[in-house]
Formats: sequence, C-alpha cells, structure tokens
Amino acid sequence: MDYSFSKALILSKKSDIDLLFSKGIRLRNTSFTFLYMPINTLETPFKVLISVPKRNIKKAVERNYIKRCIREVIRSNKEVLLTIDSQDYTGIHLAIIYNLKIKIEYSKIEEHLLEGLHKIPKSK
Repeated sequence: MDYSFSKALILSKKSDIDLLFSKGIRLRNTSFTFLYMPINTLETPFKVLISVPKRNIKKAVERNYIKRCIREVIRSNKEVLLTIDSQDYTGIHLAIIYNLKIKIEYSKIEEHLLEGLHKIPKSK
C-alpha cells in the first residue's frame, strides 16, 4: 500500500467544499467534527479538508502542528478511509474540523480521529 499523502487527496475546489458543507452528513466526537459526502465522479477514493479554526487555537504554530498531526494520522491509516465505500458511489469527500480550544498531543489526536473515522458508515 502506498503510504503517501499526495496533493490529489486534498479537497480544495471551492464548489466541492460548498457542496460538502451544505449537503454533507455531520458526525461529532469529543475533539472533531466530521462532514462527509459520497461522491460519484472522483479520480481518487477520497479527498480530505482539514480545518483548525483560528477562533479556537490562536497561535499559528499550534494550528499548523495540529494539521500536520491530522495529516500524518490519515497518511498512516489510509486503509480506514479506503474501506469506506458504497455500491453506488466511487469515493468520498471528507472535512475534518478540530473542535477543542487547547492543543493536545499526537497520541490523543490519533485516538480521537480514528474513533471518529470508524463511525463513518461503510456503505450507504
């Protein structure tokens, strides 16, 4: 399995992001909010948007650290996202939003993120 996190896996198209936030399905856990939406026309199995709001984490250094940790967890646990597929859809758009007001360590980020990713239904 390829354990890279290429640019093709990043959700950056404004129209796709707007559609995800307006029609996506929302899940929450203690540290993260997940918005996901199955997509038909997708060249990659999933695309991810990572958001750490400035309102919650004031220092850019801490926001960047949290985003790097989230990317690393996704990169090293790609198989969790690759198993989320449906008979009717070829891929998924996913937004991960950090909810806490404090910076937490990598092991806690990994634990909470994987817990939330496993809650996403495996089929439609």
